[in-house]
Amino acid sequence: MKIAAKVISYLFHPLLMPIIGLCIIFNTDSYINYAVPTELKQAVLILVGTSTFILPLLISVLLLNRKMINSLEMETQKERIVPYSFTIAFYIFTLYMLKQAPIPPIIFNFIIGATLSIIVAFVVNIKWKISAHMIGIGGLVGALLCISILLEIYITPYLVFSLIVAGLVGSARLILKAHTPSQVYVGFAVGVICQLVVLYF
Repeated sequence: MKIAAKVISYLFHPLLMPIIGLCIIFNTDSYINYAVPTELKQAVLILVGTSTFILPLLISVLLLNRKMINSLEMETQKERIVPYSFTIAFYIFTLYMLKQAPIPPIIFNFIIGATLSIIVAFVVNIKWKISAHMIGIGGLVGALLCISILLEIYITPYLVFSLIVAGLVGSARLILKAHTPSQVYVGFAVGVICQLVVLYF
């Protein structure tokens, strides 16, 4: 069970959620799929993948090598402060770059929601350990829900799949004893709410 839980935690790492969300958005039956040129889609995916996943991961590996964190799981609140700070900086850089690109506002707002969730995670983490995994998958669920309403498109299969994944990820974090149930539930709620606030309201 623990091996399966670790595999699920790695497969659906919170840093992967923005790129997964964009892949879904770019493949929906909406105006975005047809209005955004393929080359621009690829450029956006490369930018977001590099600055919100690859660079934060490299920073984490560097911090691990310098023994500033004990593992890539960053089990304690203190260990997460520096990686979170770098991640926020990379997300803000991503927003700056996306602002220059001719993309639909909903894509930009989706990344704003992800950035907001990271900032909330950073602030909450100062006093209380919250599940970043659940914030990530919660953000994906919230974004898909908003997009389906705003763009009036049928993405129920994606929504159902993301909810199933949320259940699997939450269970995995509990099995690994990485978080308490309240940390899992609150993390999911934070992810959903951040996207709802930015995209829908």
